[in-house]
Parts: sequence; structure tokens; C-alpha cells
Amino acid sequence: MSPVGSSFRTRCRMFPSLVNCCTLDWFSEWPSEALLSVANTSFEKYPWPKGQEFMVEALAHMSVEIHMSVSAKAKQLLSELRRYYYTTPTSYLELINLYLMMLNDKKK
Repeated sequence: MSPVGSSFRTRCRMFPSLVNCCTLDWFSEWPSEALLSVANTSFEKYPWPKGQEFMVEALAHMSVEIHMSVSAKAKQLLSELRRYYYTTPTSYLELINLYLMMLNDKKK
């Protein structure tokens, strides 16, 4: 259920236990410096072959760019079609983990 809009407000009035017995998760967008730091840390932990450690910085910047461009497109989707799409810090971490998982699969 989206936490935005009149339907949420109406449901909260109809079912007060939604507010009293539940936890609402709110999130803030991470700044690009934080995204870059998390990506650098995650990619540095990966056992890179000798001589390919230079890829850490490039992959970290690529991850930040992907996440920021998806966030921009989500805002465009909201303004044009009035549909919400949330890019959360968890989705960013999943992007990094998915890339590392695919890298392991390709390596095998």
C-alpha cells in the first residue's frame, strides 16, 4: 500500500489498527557521496584478479549513475503518469549484490 495519497488516508480512518499496530517505513534518498562510499566498500571486498583492482572505482561510479538515473526516471514517471516507483537504499544494495552475483556466475 502506497503511503502517499488520499486512499491511504481513507484506509487509516477506516482501520485505525493500521496506524496503532503497524510500523510505517519511511526512507530518505541517499546523497551520491553516500552511494559512492557504499559501492566502493562493497566492490573492494570482492576478490578481484591481479591487475583488475582499478575496476572498483569505475564500477562504483557506474552503480551511482544507474541508481540516480532510475530515481530521475521514477520522478518523471510520477509527473507524467502519476504512478509511484520507489528507489530505496535497499534497492541500491540489491543492485550491487546482483552485479557481484552475476560476476561470480560468469567467472565460474
